Amino acid sequence: MSESTPLVTVIMATYNRAGTIERAVESVLNQTYTNLELLIIDDGSMDNTLQILRKYTDSRIRIIKHEHNQGVTAAKNTGLRNLKGEWFTTFDSDDEMMPAAIETMLAVTHTVNPGISVVQCNTFNHASQSLSGTGLEKDGYIDSDIIASKCKGDFWGLLKSSLLNGNLFNEYLSGYESTLWFKLYSKATIFYIHKPLSIIYTEGSDRVSVKKFNLEREIRHYKNLIIETTYLEVIKKNKPWEFNVISRNGVLLMLASGNKPIAMQYYEMLNNSDRKLLIKTAMQIPMLARLYVYYRKFKTLR
Repeated sequence: MSESTPLVTVIMATYNRAGTIERAVESVLNQTYTNLELLIIDDGSMDNTLQILRKYTDSRIRIIKHEHNQGVTAAKNTGLRNLKGEWFTTFDSDDEMMPAAIETMLAVTHTVNPGISVVQCNTFNHASQSLSGTGLEKDGYIDSDIIASKCKGDFWGLLKSSLLNGNLFNEYLSGYESTLWFKLYSKATIFYIHKPLSIIYTEGSDRVSVKKFNLEREIRHYKNLIIETTYLEVIKKNKPWEFNVISRNGVLLMLASGNKPIAMQYYEMLNNSDRKLLIKTAMQIPMLARLYVYYRKFKTLR
């Protein structure tokens, strides 16, 4: 491996994607940049996804199988623990890379600045036939504040593996991958390329997951979110209303479940941000606490 052609690891977590996995895999193998490894984590698929993958003989593919489904976050963590590349990216197993995607992103470390450690790009939404990511209009340097305050939709990119330094996705926070990304962005020099370098497919029914409200899951979520201090600081600075909602919900749910120490941490977050919301929250606490008691009693009777 040379400095001009570093190894890039593509982490692809998959579960029951027999209908789309070939498109995703072949788009990686057909990249104009060839010094890469495709690390596929099969998260206990029950269809013929694994059989399809085993037909590939390209030595750049490594497959790790979870015996049981652990969830996409756990699967991506398996990828992070096992990557070999100097650079890495995560890529969905039903999407498609543009042929020169990796080459285009790595090129900025030669043409713009060798100190760049994260390269972001836009994505193309196949269903809407338009850019998926909004908020940015031109190539240039960006940072956590710009990403948090301006970016909406799907963006994608490469990151230097050295940024990880042992950090992984928080597996107790479903759908909160940005808690890891903001940790890495805080140490990175980030450059954005204003062009779509991958295609996002959203037609599949498995892309949409509508979860019913689950009180115990919400309590577990807020119990673990409190440790993500980098993420919370970025949200506080750039999305104050969202930060206030997080703080309010944390106070309510932690008190309702009897976890007063963490409730006080959320209370301090709220107290330092919005006095009116703090008063409103205080009025809601008794009601939610009673609801939780009723919920526990109902559950024991079932």
